Amino acid sequence: MMDRNSSHELDDPLASGDQSEGSAQRNVRGFVVRKATAADYNELADLANLAGGDTLSFIAKGIDPTADARLIYRDMIASSAGLFSYQNCFVAELDGSIVGLANGFPAKAIENERIGIKLTAREEYLEARTRLNDPHSYLLNNIAVDPAYHRRGVGTRLLEAVVEEARQQYFSSITLHVWADNADAIPFYQERGFRIDGSAMIQWHPELPHVGGSLLFRLNL
Repeated sequence: MMDRNSSHELDDPLASGDQSEGSAQRNVRGFVVRKATAADYNELADLANLAGGDTLSFIAKGIDPTADARLIYRDMIASSAGLFSYQNCFVAELDGSIVGLANGFPAKAIENERIGIKLTAREEYLEARTRLNDPHSYLLNNIAVDPAYHRRGVGTRLLEAVVEEARQQYFSSITLHVWADNADAIPFYQERGFRIDGSAMIQWHPELPHVGGSLLFRLNL
């Protein structure tokens, strides 16, 4: 079983503080955020790999050195069940093209998926991060935006969709993991009300070259 909590790459931070509210609204015009469908799996696999491929590859290659994280994401997204199923994903779409992805689910689902499963050595390597999970929260597991559409409000719209989903499911908070060296994603979430709620020291590894460990962020709803 693979721990699929993903690191969050730079998805869509707003421009500098001199950006007016009006210009921010113009930036998002034309984008549609909707629930994913099974037919979206190829485009979503590309985006998921962009955001969390290094972590998934690290885990998978401990089992099979030839593993391809994008293909693993493709199979998980196409499935009607599982944490990364299309049923747990939102997409941002512009003129028929998918330009953004958000994957989220009740954090308790991770515990449920691991029942009776023996962790691999690399999953154990990341276990300190997994122990930060709050099973009572809604977990934003992965969010990514096509680099060509950064700074156009796509990530913000996707985040809003996840917040609304969590509220509809009566969760009182949303949590997410960010690598401590992700200097772009951290202010993005902080500017939207998330606060650091825990940290896990993960040792540097040549196949997972992050420094400073992992941070758990929380947004109370």
